[in-house]
Amino acid sequence: MLELDKYGFPRTSGIFETIKSVDGKLVSLNRHMRRAADSARQLGISIPGEEMIRKQIIDELSKNPYAIGKLRICFGNNVFSVTHEEYQERTEPARVNFFSETVIGSQHKQFPYSSRFSILEAARDEGFDDSILFNSKNEITESAVANLLFLIDGDWITPPITAGLLPGVVRAIAIEECSVKVRPIHISEIPDIESAFLLSSLRIAQPVSHIGDMKVKIGESSLDLQARINASSQPVSVG
Repeated sequence: MLELDKYGFPRTSGIFETIKSVDGKLVSLNRHMRRAADSARQLGISIPGEEMIRKQIIDELSKNPYAIGKLRICFGNNVFSVTHEEYQERTEPARVNFFSETVIGSQHKQFPYSSRFSILEAARDEGFDDSILFNSKNEITESAVANLLFLIDGDWITPPITAGLLPGVVRAIAIEECSVKVRPIHISEIPDIESAFLLSSLRIAQPVSHIGDMKVKIGESSLDLQARINASSQPVSVG
């Protein structure tokens, strides 16, 4: 049996995808698999064929059915695992703070993932849900476990991949289908943020209510964008 760490990852290194399930259907499976295949190719990791992966996914969903679930697929050298756990929807807006150290992001979804969970746990110890990260240029990159989206001067903006962040699946949907713009966001612009979202494969688009002590709006623009992102992230059947 594959030995897992306390976060549920194999005790080795590799890449992974986390996918939301709704009544046995998966959100953006094809986008996740394309990202995994690209990362595997660049990192020299062998992954099974598409049919084997699909069969394992179907088997796992059948063995562990949940109304809302978290499907995790891990690939590594001599590692291929698929797990499915129940996921509790986040219904409240998020409160985020700032992580004080520079974090070098990765364009690949890699494990071990303990460093990111440590940031998340530290934020929660301070009464927040996540932390905003910065690069060496004092530009906003992402949060510990999500991409970021801000309303500044009437435009919805997300930082570029070149700032040092993961090219998230929901982030791509927001850019490609919801007219979100991409540009660097400097720390000095934080007071100009009107509204914000955490974007991830499980949260999809979670509104932010506070950045540190600063309260941000969850107004009509936020609700409209959230609805559009959700409409573009509908689950589809695996079989």
